[in-house]
Amino acid sequence: MFAMDLNEIGMLILRLAVAYIYLHGVFMIGSTKSRRAIALGRTSILFRSIESGKYNHLFSKFAFYSALFLMSSGSLLILTGISIKLGALMLIIFTIPAIIVHKRESIKSHTLSEKIKKYSNAETHDDIQMLANFSHAGHRSSGNKNYMLLAVNIYLYLMDNSISFFEIFK
Repeated sequence: MFAMDLNEIGMLILRLAVAYIYLHGVFMIGSTKSRRAIALGRTSILFRSIESGKYNHLFSKFAFYSALFLMSSGSLLILTGISIKLGALMLIIFTIPAIIVHKRESIKSHTLSEKIKKYSNAETHDDIQMLANFSHAGHRSSGNKNYMLLAVNIYLYLMDNSISFFEIFK
């Protein structure tokens, strides 16, 4: 069995955590047709300058499936230690647009609430505003999580490669 020092154990725990977060994300956005449809709609917010239609949908689909590929492949490369740098780079490429999506969604939540209030009665305005605030806070929180993941991935990219998962059991 491979002898590991505390730094290598800590790095293994970090790699396991990062891989879990992203692989769980892949499952949550890609595991069912309904989840993929929701995530595809959310991805389209990246291309809001392109009018709705064929091209917006085409770019959104490409970005969505690229994101699934980057998240799953990058996570597995980091987890196994086959190529931590490449895996971290893939996750960095995914995480930057994810931050933009959450930022735009947090802004859109208040825009939508104002739009909905125009067509609702005064009794529901407070409830609509509360939902918008919850949505705004949730997306801001998710955006902050992605900033932290971006920092961890940059660290993984810049560090010297640690031991492969397979070397532990040699």
